[in-house]
Amino acid sequence: MELQYTYWQDGAFFVGFLNDYPDDSTQGVSLAELEEALVEVYEIKQEEKKHLAGIRKTGKIKIPA
Repeated sequence: MELQYTYWQDGAFFVGFLNDYPDDSTQGVSLAELEEALVEVYEIKQEEKKHLAGIRKTGKIKIPA
């Protein structure tokens, strides 16, 4: 499994978020530390899903031309 994320460097920190959860940003002093923090965010979100019903996602439908 792979997690897609967006990140940038802000001073001494790498800041980022999982693309599926853009409202939950985190940071690390290295890219590796940021990735560890992002995995933790993912694990927390998976645990939250167990307790929430109806989490909304987006999708795309391709319409023939």
